[in-house]
Amino acid sequence: MPKELSPAEREALERWAAAVREALGVPDARLPVGELLGLTGRVAREAVRPAVPPTAYLMGFAVGRAVAAGADQETALREALAAVAAALPGGAGPDHRPSTVPDTQEH
Repeated sequence: MPKELSPAEREALERWAAAVREALGVPDARLPVGELLGLTGRVAREAVRPAVPPTAYLMGFAVGRAVAAGADQETALREALAAVAAALPGGAGPDHRPSTVPDTQEH
């Protein structure tokens, strides 16, 4: 489970996510921070820590491709999260423990 973020970390994460959304032109993207942190933590532990950035890139690529083909963005992201979780050596399926990190989205 992702650690609880301090108020300063939470604020920094929100600012960073907003800046990245703006830079990439995706201001309306839902960002399931808790799920992403949980999965990337598992990737770091169960695969190898340097696998986290390429995994995130490939997930983004897969979600973008699915959305371009007409899939719902949230469905495509859930499917990507599940596919990566299933591919991990430590077990099939996403980490279903509750997260202490909220989702973020552009308001």
